[in-house]
Amino acid sequence: MWKIAIHFVQRRQNWLMAALLIALALAGIRLWPHAPLSQLAPGSTAVYDDHGRLLRLTLASDDHYRQWVPLAQMPAALVQGVMLHEDAWFRWHPGFNPLSLARGAWVSYVRGGNRQGGSTLTMQLARLVYRLNTRTPGGKLRQVLRAVEMELCYSKDAILEAYLNYAPYGRNIEGAGAASLIYFDKPVSALTLPEALTLAVIPQEPNRRAAGDEQKSNGEPDVINSRLFAARARLFKRWLAKHPEDKDAAALMQLPLRLRAPANLPFLAPHFVEEALADARLNGRTTPVLNTTLDLDLQRVLERQVKNHVVQNDARGVRNAVALLVDTRDLGIKALVGSANYFDDAIAGQVDGALAKRSPGSALKPFIYALGFDQGVLHPQTVLRDVPTAFGPFAPENFDGRFLGPVTATEALVRSRNIPAVYIASKLKNPDFYQFLKDAGISRMANEDFYGLALVLGGGEVTMEELARLYAMLANRGSLQPLRRRGDEPRAQGARMLSEEASFMVLDMLRQNPRPDDTLISQPGGLPVYWKTGTSWGFRDAWTAGIVGPYVLVVWVGNFDGSGNPAFVGVETAAPLFFHIVDALRARDAQMREPAHAMPKNLKRVEICLASGDLPNAWCPQRGMTWFIPGKSPIRVSTVHRPVVIDTATGQAACPPYDPAKTRTEVFEFWSTDLAKVFRQAGVPRRAPPAIPDCTAAADDGQAPQITSPVRGATYTRRASREGEERIAFNATVDAGVRELYWFVDEDFVGAAKPGETLFWQPAAAGEYTLRAVDDRGRADSRKLRVDVVQ
Repeated sequence: MWKIAIHFVQRRQNWLMAALLIALALAGIRLWPHAPLSQLAPGSTAVYDDHGRLLRLTLASDDHYRQWVPLAQMPAALVQGVMLHEDAWFRWHPGFNPLSLARGAWVSYVRGGNRQGGSTLTMQLARLVYRLNTRTPGGKLRQVLRAVEMELCYSKDAILEAYLNYAPYGRNIEGAGAASLIYFDKPVSALTLPEALTLAVIPQEPNRRAAGDEQKSNGEPDVINSRLFAARARLFKRWLAKHPEDKDAAALMQLPLRLRAPANLPFLAPHFVEEALADARLNGRTTPVLNTTLDLDLQRVLERQVKNHVVQNDARGVRNAVALLVDTRDLGIKALVGSANYFDDAIAGQVDGALAKRSPGSALKPFIYALGFDQGVLHPQTVLRDVPTAFGPFAPENFDGRFLGPVTATEALVRSRNIPAVYIASKLKNPDFYQFLKDAGISRMANEDFYGLALVLGGGEVTMEELARLYAMLANRGSLQPLRRRGDEPRAQGARMLSEEASFMVLDMLRQNPRPDDTLISQPGGLPVYWKTGTSWGFRDAWTAGIVGPYVLVVWVGNFDGSGNPAFVGVETAAPLFFHIVDALRARDAQMREPAHAMPKNLKRVEICLASGDLPNAWCPQRGMTWFIPGKSPIRVSTVHRPVVIDTATGQAACPPYDPAKTRTEVFEFWSTDLAKVFRQAGVPRRAPPAIPDCTAAADDGQAPQITSPVRGATYTRRASREGEERIAFNATVDAGVRELYWFVDEDFVGAAKPGETLFWQPAAAGEYTLRAVDDRGRADSRKLRVDVVQ
C-alpha cells in the first residue's frame, strides 16, 4: 500500500506541487492585508436622544444616506431574503455563476427579451464599488474579473456585509441600515418579516420600487407601490417553501406598508445636534451611531416655551431667545434651543446662541460672594455699604441709580446691588475673581488689566454653556465638571473651585430671590428655585440663570447682531421665560426633586445683630441667625448699638458719677457718616446720638475712620506749569460719635475737618507721602500717597 501511494505521488508530483503553489498563492492573497470594505465609501451618522429616538440622519460627504451596519446586526430574515431573491448559490460560487450568466446572455442577446444580467451578489458589489458599466459584454467581463478578485481577497461574510451596506435603495439611499431608518423609522435589527422582505426586493429595481404610487403632499409616508408589493409577494412565496413555520405571516403581508420619504426625516434639536457632531469630528470619534444626552421631551418643552415667549413679547421688540437645560447629576445637556427659529434668516436663526460670547451682566455675582465666603471676607448677613464709592478710577453705580445704604450680603445679592459686589471683589485674593474665571475655563479672556473691577458687572464675556457649567458647579457643591453631549462619554472628575460651605450659603441666598410675578417660588414642602438675573450694558443681553430640581436652566433674550432694546432687562424679559420653563418642567414631572446632598460638615448657625451683621452686644434689640464657617467667616462684636447715659435735665450725655435720680440710659445707633448721609437722602434719617463728652468715651469705642479719598495706591500727577493751583481732596467716613477729624501728612499736621467735610491739601513737591486721619477719640486710618510732577 505504501509503495502504491509513493508511486502515485512520484507520477503526479508536478500536479500536486502546482496545486500546492496555487493553494499557497490563494492563501497569501487572502491573508495579505486589504482595505476593509467598510472604508470604500463615506457613511452617514444617525444621531439619537437618550431614549433612542432619532434626531437626525446626516448625509455622507458624497451626499448619500449610507449607514454601515455589521452583518451580525442584520436580521436573519433580511440576509436570507436577499440571498434567496438575488443569489441562492452565493455561498458556493467563486464570485460568478456560469449558469446565471449563460441564461442572462441567452435571454438578452439571443431571444431579444428584457435584459438580464445574471449577476451574483459579489458581481453587484463589484459594480457598485468600482462604478462599472456592465451593459456591454466587455463591461460584464470586467465585472466578473472584479468579482473573482473580491472573492480571493475577502470572505463570503465580508462580501455579503458590504453588499447589504452598499446596495441601492432608491434616490440617494444606499444600504439596508440607512433604508431601514428612512423608510421604517427603526434600526435594521428591529425589522419585522414583511419589512425585511420589502428591503430584500428593492435593490433589484430601486428607483421604481422605492417610489410610491402617488406623490403625498401632506407629509404622510407613501404606501408601497404595486411593483414593490408584487415583488415582495413573490419572494414571500419562495420564502414559505423554505420556512413553512412563517405561514402565519401571510396575513401581515396583505396589510398596507408605508415607506417614509427622505424629505420627512426628523430634523430635531438642530443646534444641539450640530454641536454633538462637531465634537465628534473634533475628537476623531465619527461613528455610524451617535447616542446623545438630549431628552427629546424636554427639548420640546423648551422649544414650546421659547416660541410662546417670543410671540407674546413681539410688541416689545423681542424676536429671539436661547435656552439651555443641563442635568446636574451627570452634566448631560438635556435640551438646547439655540435660537427662536432655526429656519428664520431674519434673526440669523442658524446661529447657535449657546456658543456666542456675551456679557453676562450680574449673572456672575453669586460666584463673587462665594469666593468672599471662602476667603473670610463676609457671611450671608454681613452688612455691606451700598453708598457712592470709588475704587481707584472706577466709580460704579447701581442699575436703578439709587443707593440703599447698609444692606445685608443676602439682600445685596438678591437685589443685585453693584457697589457691594465690587467691594467684595476688591478684597479677593488667591484667587481673585479674574483668576477664578480663568481657572473655571472661561475662554478667550483678555488680560486682567483690560477688565479691572468692571469684570464684576459683566465687563467680560461668557457663553451660555460656560455660564451653565458655573451654576452646575454651585449645584454640585463647588465641583466643576465639563458638560456632556455624548451618552457614552464618562463623567469627568470634578475640580474643586469652591468649598461645599460657600456653595451651600450662596444657594441659600439665591433661594430667597422672589419671583418677578410675585408667585411664591415654592409652596410648603415644594421645590425651591435658586436663580439670578443679568443685564448687559446698553440693554443688549437679558439673562436668567438658576437651578431647579436636578437641572440648571439658563435663558437669554436679545439680538444676535448685538443691537440693544430697553426691554432687554433680565428680571423683566428673561426671568418670565425662565419661570415659564420652570413651571412647565414641574407640570411635566410633579415628582421632580433636588438630588440629595449631605449638609456641609464645617458649617454652623450663629446669632447676629441684624443691624450690623456682627455678633450681638448686650444692647442689640433685633437679632437673627446666619450661616457661619468657623475659621473663615469674619467674627466681631457689633458696635452699632451703644448705651449713653443722658442727663434728664439737659438731655445731653452725662459725665460720671451718675445719679440714678437725675440720669437715664438710652441706646443709640452709631452709624458712620457716609451711611448716615444715605439714610437722610433716602428719607429715613436715623436719630443722631448726642455729643459724647471726653469724660465718658473710651478711645477704642466705635469704628476707626476709613479714608475714602485719596484712593489706596493712587498716584496723583500735577503739571509743573500749574504749581500752586492743584490740590488733593482728603475725605473719610467716621463713627457717629466723632465730632472732629484731624489730618496728617507724614508727621505734619495739615488741618481739621468736621465729619463729612472735605479738606484740600497742596503738595509742596513730588514724592511719596504717608497720610493719616485721626478722629477725636484717637482712632486712626492711614495709607500711602504718591505725587508726580510732569512738565
